[in-house]
Amino acid sequence: MTVKEITLPWPNWVLHSNSRAHWAKVHTEKACARQMAHMACLEAPRIERIPNATIFIEYYPPTKRGDIHNVPSSLKAYIDGIADAMGCDDKGFTVDYPRVWAGSGKPGKVVFRIARPADPRGPLL
Repeated sequence: MTVKEITLPWPNWVLHSNSRAHWAKVHTEKACARQMAHMACLEAPRIERIPNATIFIEYYPPTKRGDIHNVPSSLKAYIDGIADAMGCDDKGFTVDYPRVWAGSGKPGKVVFRIARPADPRGPLL
């Protein structure tokens, strides 16, 4: 299984579902996060088109405070940027959101591991 790793900063607070920020600020931050993920993928070695990719995520928040269940919605712009860099739609992605923090520390980060799914027919002989 081919795995590519992308590390991005902890998402801005306005992208969290409970932020209640002004729509213009949210729009600007979404565009910035999407472009940041796109550029990180282009800088990574050999990101290829995988329309049915499996994405494993690890959360490293700045502090262990907060609700882990609110994080997935704040990562949507990052996932869209990854799909843009691959040249495909993210609707075919299988995203594995974690249930626990992987660690913590300032300034915080999110690690995406992009993998080609295993062949359901098994290994070729």
